[in-house]
Amino acid sequence: MKKPNAIQTILSVAACKLTRLFLRKTGRGGTAVPGIAAMKVCKNILAAVSDGMEIIVVTGTNGKTTTCNMIEHALTSAGRSCLLNKSGANLLHGIASDLISNADWLGHPKYKSAVLECDEAALKQLVQYLTPKAIVVTNLFSDQVDRYGGVQNTLKEIRTGVERSSSSILVLNADEPLSASLALNVPNKVIWYGLEKTVGVRGNIDLSDAGTCPVCGSEYKYDFHIYAHLGGFVCPKCGHGRHTPDVAVVSIDKTSSSGSTIHLKTREGTREVFVALPAVYNIYNAAAAVAAASAAGVPVQKAIESLSTVHSSFGRLETFELNGNRLQMILVKNPAGCNQAFSYVTGFDEDFTAVLYLNNRTGDGHDISWINDTDYEKLCSDPHLKKIYVGGDRAQDLSDRLRKAGASDDLQQIVPDYHQLSDLLKQEKRPVFILPNYTAMMEIRQILVQETGTKEFWE
Repeated sequence: MKKPNAIQTILSVAACKLTRLFLRKTGRGGTAVPGIAAMKVCKNILAAVSDGMEIIVVTGTNGKTTTCNMIEHALTSAGRSCLLNKSGANLLHGIASDLISNADWLGHPKYKSAVLECDEAALKQLVQYLTPKAIVVTNLFSDQVDRYGGVQNTLKEIRTGVERSSSSILVLNADEPLSASLALNVPNKVIWYGLEKTVGVRGNIDLSDAGTCPVCGSEYKYDFHIYAHLGGFVCPKCGHGRHTPDVAVVSIDKTSSSGSTIHLKTREGTREVFVALPAVYNIYNAAAAVAAASAAGVPVQKAIESLSTVHSSFGRLETFELNGNRLQMILVKNPAGCNQAFSYVTGFDEDFTAVLYLNNRTGDGHDISWINDTDYEKLCSDPHLKKIYVGGDRAQDLSDRLRKAGASDDLQQIVPDYHQLSDLLKQEKRPVFILPNYTAMMEIRQILVQETGTKEFWE
């Protein structure tokens, strides 16, 4: 897109910076509104503030924020100056706010690189204003069905964005058939990542999101399975199937609450790697980060080494200490992600307390029927689970679902007020796992920030 002239640029940048400053001074994050103000002054301002930057865009259903965090850490560890839209505002105007606010008053970018989390439906808008070096797609699952209308529609939205950015390198999950299909009939170079059959991970088999072969329409068969619809998929009729990953996890050797030790194979060989974030889904995120960093020209060795010192993003396995007790927050928003979170929290040989909060606001999706497809039975049957605090706008619906899953009235307690929840958590002596959806996470986190002195999410 044509760059704006100097006057347009200066006025647009000023609108963004001053709006954000006001919002921050009044105690608000200032995420999307500054971008809206700037793009009203000059619609194509992003062409100026991204000029000369090497940009990696990350989209997909689950894992966007953490994968962005890992990629940004790899780039900065390699000595690159890198912007990350860490607020999580991943629609067009939120991304614009971060890019414009981190340019100087003349619109010149302050960073050489940027890692941008992008909503699945916003990718097609974003690539009209800037050209990513690479587009990373983590995975596709049913999520916010009232907004997207189903996972195939989400795939269509991303495909439109990919088709508008033919020069971008695609970094795709080889194990996930929907996002892998984005490589069909496009000229883009592709870097594949995934987990090999030798990993030996087995999760709940749920092929409801897998779809059918995009070449001939047949049902997939699987040579091996990781979780949900991820694994060694192949079409028995036409042969379309999983690509051999360029970045491949060949074994998961040790897991704990502090991370995972794995063996990772790249073009430079196989080596032991420590990923400083736990859970299988973060192993996928780590493999994606190494692949994306290599697409940006970071030496593979540097990218791998950075995984051992990466920190959690806000709300994504973020740990708080309250009155000497450990609280860990895990954002959950759809069955696939929620089930993986349950696998994680039930994987330790220690008693624990769970906090489950459910809202159905615009930021979450208004349809909460996904809780009926989620394996709460796995959580409720764990003998180490000693208490569940339930809350949010749809607390009663969630409590009913938990009761159906086997949680007695003695095990669960509805706690409608966040300050009441804070008081209860101060009295806890067991480890606490907090599993809210998005808007509930933001509200609970605000309370914990005040209690523990943690940084705000935009800092």
